[in-house]
Amino acid sequence: MLLQKLQRFMMGRYGGDKFSIFLLVSGLVLTILGQIFFWPVILLGDALYLYALFRMFSRNIPARQREYYAFLKVWTPVADWFRFQKRKFSDRKTFRYFRCPNCGQQLRAPKGRGKIQVTCQKCRKEFIKKV
Repeated sequence: MLLQKLQRFMMGRYGGDKFSIFLLVSGLVLTILGQIFFWPVILLGDALYLYALFRMFSRNIPARQREYYAFLKVWTPVADWFRFQKRKFSDRKTFRYFRCPNCGQQLRAPKGRGKIQVTCQKCRKEFIKKV
């Protein structure tokens, strides 16, 4: 019964997305930091909570989507960088990562092969690398 009322209330509203989760987590971090260090930071965390709730309950879906796409323009490169660092760390025993001297493209080669001739897939420059 309560779940049906909540579903009816949320009909036509924006709901949650990655940006809302980011705002909630940021608000939590600021609240904890405010408890430890400086209390006005708690107010900033509370403002982030309120903004996240405003976004979730908003009926202006096109405006919330524009905010979300602007957030993704910033967040996607950051998430990709962390994902790549995780992959580099998990491959650290079997592969060596390096950059192409011509275009800067990230390349990888198996470790323990000695000197190898590498061809960059992006710019087709050939060079010798010790791996």
